[in-house]
Amino acid sequence: MIVKRQRSGENIVKPELRPYFILAIAIALADQISKILIRRFLLPGDSVQVLGDFIKFTFVYNQGGAFGIKLGNIIFYSVISFAAAVVIIIYMIKTHSSNKIVTTVLAMVVGGAIGNFIDRIAYGQVVDFIDIDIPDIKTGGFLFFKEFELNRWYIFNIADIALTVGLVGFIFYLLLKGDKMKKPAANPPSSSPT
Repeated sequence: MIVKRQRSGENIVKPELRPYFILAIAIALADQISKILIRRFLLPGDSVQVLGDFIKFTFVYNQGGAFGIKLGNIIFYSVISFAAAVVIIIYMIKTHSSNKIVTTVLAMVVGGAIGNFIDRIAYGQVVDFIDIDIPDIKTGGFLFFKEFELNRWYIFNIADIALTVGLVGFIFYLLLKGDKMKKPAANPPSSSPT
């Protein structure tokens, strides 16, 4: 059993989950410390080269979601971040997977969600600063799609990295798990009498 009834001084979470919660907290702390440093040494819009023009730290505020997508206001994104973290934490506590990879990627999602949630509550927007050059992408308009051009990747932060790696890892797990469930048994039992 993962969750114990809490008595005075007793932990609610069994020790085997502690490393994953420590990982989530470490991600949120690293994210917040990096953002504190960016706000301390750069002004919004400032950019400093890290590896030439390939990697720069460019301080921007993001009022939307991942990749600057705007589906709602700050309250919407705050509620989604908080709810995602709470649901995943409850899931981890109640259904503790013996699969360490799954638990690790879920902890990464929690850490990233908490990191960006703190920004939304503290500043009303998220601090982004990692600015990476990519090969230019340009598409012409097609049907109802507008022309699209991307010269640099969207500016992001440590929380975004954790969220992305965690979600992609979890999706791969679900896809691979689904394949294993669909595979027929090697020697299915025969139902006809012999």
